Amino acid sequence: MATGKNSPPKGVVILFILIILMVVMYFVFQAVFPDLFEGLNTGEAQPVTPE
Repeated sequence: MATGKNSPPKGVVILFILIILMVVMYFVFQAVFPDLFEGLNTGEAQPVTPE
C-alpha cells in the first residue's frame, strides 16, 4: 500500500538523476575523447611574480 507520501518531489529526483548522468557522461567522454580534456587547467600552483 505505497501511496507515495514519503517520496521526494519530482524536481529533486530529476536533479539527482541529472547529476549522476553528468558524472557518467564525463567518464564516457574521458574514455572516448582523452585529448578533449588534456587542455583543462588542473589547478597546479604557479609562482606569483611581483610587478
